[in-house]
Amino acid sequence: MSKPEGVMEKSEEKFAGSAGVDMEQLMQELGQARRFHLGNYALLALTVFVAALYATNYVFLAADVPYRCVVPECEAANSSEYSPSWLAAALPPGNIESRCSRRAPLDTQLPCQEGTAFTHEVTLCDHWLYQANNTIVSEFNLACQEWKRTLVGTVHNIGMLISLPIFGYISDRWGRKRALILSSTLVGAIGSLKAFSISYEMYITVELLETIAGASVFPAAYILTIELLGQDKRVLTTAFLGIMLVLGGLAFALLAKTFQYWRTFILVAYPPSLLFILYIYLLPESIRWLLSKGRKEEAVEIIMSAAKMNKVTLSDETMKQLSEEKVKPVEKKDEKPEEGLWIQVFHSPIIMTRLAICSWWWITCTFVFYGLAINSVSLAGDKYTNYMLVVSVEVIAVVTNALVLDRIGRKRTLLSAYTVCGIACVAIPFVPKSKDFYKVFFAK
Repeated sequence: MSKPEGVMEKSEEKFAGSAGVDMEQLMQELGQARRFHLGNYALLALTVFVAALYATNYVFLAADVPYRCVVPECEAANSSEYSPSWLAAALPPGNIESRCSRRAPLDTQLPCQEGTAFTHEVTLCDHWLYQANNTIVSEFNLACQEWKRTLVGTVHNIGMLISLPIFGYISDRWGRKRALILSSTLVGAIGSLKAFSISYEMYITVELLETIAGASVFPAAYILTIELLGQDKRVLTTAFLGIMLVLGGLAFALLAKTFQYWRTFILVAYPPSLLFILYIYLLPESIRWLLSKGRKEEAVEIIMSAAKMNKVTLSDETMKQLSEEKVKPVEKKDEKPEEGLWIQVFHSPIIMTRLAICSWWWITCTFVFYGLAINSVSLAGDKYTNYMLVVSVEVIAVVTNALVLDRIGRKRTLLSAYTVCGIACVAIPFVPKSKDFYKVFFAK
């Protein structure tokens, strides 16, 4: 047996074969599409659906808005007229310059009007007028500070990086159920605080804490769903949760379009997540995790409840496995302790190579996905519609993966997907400005 196969087999045995129970046989006997399972699928799908409301909310909450310099010689700082007749002469040409600098009128005694002469000297602005007041850009006066606006997305991704190992440890140490409930409820509690932000610094801090709390909802729900099924249904599980993410993304765009003011959106979208605390009573713990931790009595209780709900009778062999105590092997003094899983991984060149490649692909995929999602709001047309189109196209990918992964394999599927995506992304910069439709097409 090769080293990688040995590592994988040992890790599988350590998890699935603990407590002397054949998990694959047990799952087949319980049935994987009956009342117990369908109820849990619905509960887990709801957490994923709601998590999609927060995944990229900064796309709209921290979206750029049109703004221009206030020319104090011509108007008051709180002027409400965004495009007066004299404005073209007062602002230098170019998008950045016109937003961040201005010219002064030659004659300051006369009110500015069409035809008023302005100096050629350019002065940096200190006040701005915003065309819309529904994002944090206008709320916290972030004009000409693009780095502060984009920092929101950066902080969000940093929070994801921090969240995953923390909740991964919680999931392995205290259970999948606790990790899911903790992440699902904390994101609602902490995220709601953003609506009461009194400064940009407070907003960005809460954004980080919210992401640390909530970024692990999908991984926790995914693991719980996977552990409800046999190995032959894992591709189907991925497709199922992927579609729930798409539906959540569509709901997010519709909600953002309905409640465009960022504080209102937060107060509508976040507080319902606090109801996930009820999952303490509604959602069972992972049977596989309980058995791997030696908590066989709790696992048996859930198994018997599931069998009753699904109206199935477990075989004598399975009942024997559930009822008998696992005999601990006698340790020999001269026998070396078994290496940990990560030590075995580091000693395997093949697995290390795969880990490096898959990690790089995952990073690339994250950049592309979030890049396209963020860029969708700046494409021609309604930004909410564009976002929904970008998200909905993922359904095609999810369904395609479910159909081909088990037929042509993971490697060919990944290579084909990355090739098509790469060609489309490279093509976008070469599309003329007058052909925005094709940019939208390639982005989708």
